[in-house]
Amino acid sequence: MQSKSKSTPDATEAPEVGENENPAASGAEWDLEVRPKRAIMTARIVAALLALVFIVAGILLRHGSTGVNFRLADQLGLAVFGLLLGGAVLLLARPRVRVGKSGVVVRNILGDMEFRWQDIRGVSFADKKSWARLELVHDEYVPMMAIRTNDKLRAASAMDRFRELGAKYTAEDPR
Repeated sequence: MQSKSKSTPDATEAPEVGENENPAASGAEWDLEVRPKRAIMTARIVAALLALVFIVAGILLRHGSTGVNFRLADQLGLAVFGLLLGGAVLLLARPRVRVGKSGVVVRNILGDMEFRWQDIRGVSFADKKSWARLELVHDEYVPMMAIRTNDKLRAASAMDRFRELGAKYTAEDPR
């Protein structure tokens, strides 16, 4: 029986805090990619429960004595509405932050925003906020919903790695 050395990671092991082991494989070079772990799990559970409740309600409505005449179209409409609600909840699982040599790409619920290093002042957690924010020049900021306080140590290590990469890339590119 052979033992694996510590220098070669097992293919089933996950990379550290969303870091890409092979950034070129994703099409662009990203040194750090962060997604919210607990928010994704919660969104998936809530979406599944919503869809299930509406589908079951659609099935059972025809069999109850509510005094209203429900047809097959009403039942299907209720099930489709539940699936749409579940899909809307899954939008909460979209946030992602990517950090690389070219800059930072922040994806929140709707759309991606790309920022160059010369436009970024820093990253921080504002008081009593649930997620980090990217501080930009001219006193602007962008929320980064991918780095959430409820991820605790994972969020802290993501912030540390983000700051390391920011220092590295801003030192290479003087303003």
